[in-house]
Amino acid sequence: MKVVLFFIAGFYSFMSLANAAEILVTKLSDEAYLLKSANYNTTIGALKTSKGIILIDPMPGEDNLTALSKAIQTIYDSQAVYLLNTHQHEDHVGGNSYFVKGGAQLVNSTEDLAEIKTVEVKSHSSADRVFFHSKSNTIFVGDIYDTDWHPTFYAGGIAGFVSAVDAILELGDENSLIVPGHGKPTRKTELKMFRQNTLDWVSKVKELKESGMVLSELQHNEQLKSIFQRFNVENRAVFVPEKAFVRFIERTLTMIESGA
Repeated sequence: MKVVLFFIAGFYSFMSLANAAEILVTKLSDEAYLLKSANYNTTIGALKTSKGIILIDPMPGEDNLTALSKAIQTIYDSQAVYLLNTHQHEDHVGGNSYFVKGGAQLVNSTEDLAEIKTVEVKSHSSADRVFFHSKSNTIFVGDIYDTDWHPTFYAGGIAGFVSAVDAILELGDENSLIVPGHGKPTRKTELKMFRQNTLDWVSKVKELKESGMVLSELQHNEQLKSIFQRFNVENRAVFVPEKAFVRFIERTLTMIESGA
């Protein structure tokens, strides 16, 4: 699959100053593009189907959305006709109303869209949806899988997470592009690694907890830190804030204690 990157900038004037809302556009095929604002990291899909243009997970922010709308018009010479969301968190649905006001239709079913298959799971949220676009062999997975953050399996627990990943792996083939809610797209090989790293993380937290360690000790445990760094695929000097790391330990403990 040939992937082409280019930028589209929307320009606005305010008090005689020019400001730009930049949209990074990745072309997957003539029927599939990924879009992302330079200052907002939600990954957005723009797909061309027999029914019209589909927009997946438009982020919030008036300036961002104006630039996003212009980018879509540049690509397809058309506004979005339908809106799909992988889940209902604000960073994935915040732009819905903007496009609905412009005439787009928010849909909850893809039954009439032959090019898109939907799988419903429970992992990151209580109602996650995975979209497989057959023409581009692309799978949009929302926040079930992020490549710039740690796992967030809080609604479905470990069992829900594993079930969701298994459902994703059943779609397409080994060449399918996996589009996470945030971060860079990858392939199934990386998703499998993410699943294994998550299971290793949970197993180690459980093992250390059962050995008598308390939160402050878990926070500084080198084995746990080493596993956690596997999620830092971009090798950032500071992967997440320390508070976020501690919160992840706490939420993992909650999942373990609940038996989820």
